Parts: sequence; C-alpha cells; structure tokens
Amino acid sequence: MGEFSYQGVLAVTGTVLATGNADKSLTLTKVVNLRFNNPAAYILQLYKYEALTATTSLIYELTLDAGDTVTDSLAYALNPGDTMTAYSNIVGTTYYVYGINY
Repeated sequence: MGEFSYQGVLAVTGTVLATGNADKSLTLTKVVNLRFNNPAAYILQLYKYEALTATTSLIYELTLDAGDTVTDSLAYALNPGDTMTAYSNIVGTTYYVYGINY
C-alpha cells in the first residue's frame, strides 16, 4: 500500500491524472481527491477509461468562472490499466491529485 500525489498544469490535449497500478501485489488504485483551478473562465472535463471493457466515460463536464476552484472528494477506483484523464479548454488550469495504491 502506498500514497501518491501529483500536481501540475493540464495540457489542453488532456492530462492523465492517475493510472490503475499494474503491480500484481497492488491490485487497486483509489483516487481520493482532485482539485482544479484557473484564473480565467474555463471548461473542465474528467474522463475515466476502463481497461477491462476498453470504454471511456465522461465523469463530468463543468463550465466555470474565472478563479473557480473545483474540489472533488469522491473516491474513484481504478483497476490495473484504468486511467483518469482531465481536459481544460484553455491553458493554465492547475491540478492536484491525491490517491492510494492498495
């Protein structure tokens, strides 16, 4: 078991925030907290790719005002090969991710 956290700036073409752990001794990745912010108005999209079914699902799309911060404390389970990817329609959207590998 181990915790992880990442932060940075989203690419307009999408940024993978977390990937399900491929380590056979750790079978589940749990994304516990996400945070996004941009000083300008922006559109934020969060997608989850499920490797088992090879499907991508839109979790949410938000149209936000300048300076709005999104704090997402829902827990997302990622099996090996699953990914969570975020997109912003403009540059400068910062992100923070916190999770745990089990």
